[in-house]
Amino acid sequence: MSMNNDDMLYNIEKRLKTTMIGSIAKFEEFFGHLWEDENPNIDHYYKLWEQARTSILNNGNNQIRLALNELSDYLYSRRNSPVVKQKYHYKFNFRNRGDNE
Repeated sequence: MSMNNDDMLYNIEKRLKTTMIGSIAKFEEFFGHLWEDENPNIDHYYKLWEQARTSILNNGNNQIRLALNELSDYLYSRRNSPVVKQKYHYKFNFRNRGDNE
């Protein structure tokens, strides 16, 4: 069974989100005691965690959206056009072999 472009984009999105959520879960596993136990600073640590978690999720979701849009542009532009838009251009400057500088 072959995978079409939509299936591939869906699977990539799912894997990226799983990676992001899995990473957050590891932080909760190792540092959750700071806002779950009888810590005198529990409110402070919980608020910090909520801010960090929200920031991670917002940034991760934004990056996933950008990556999927770029990949989608690439996949679908190749299907409809022989020219693929290139985002990055590099110029290499070479010295002549006789230059010693």
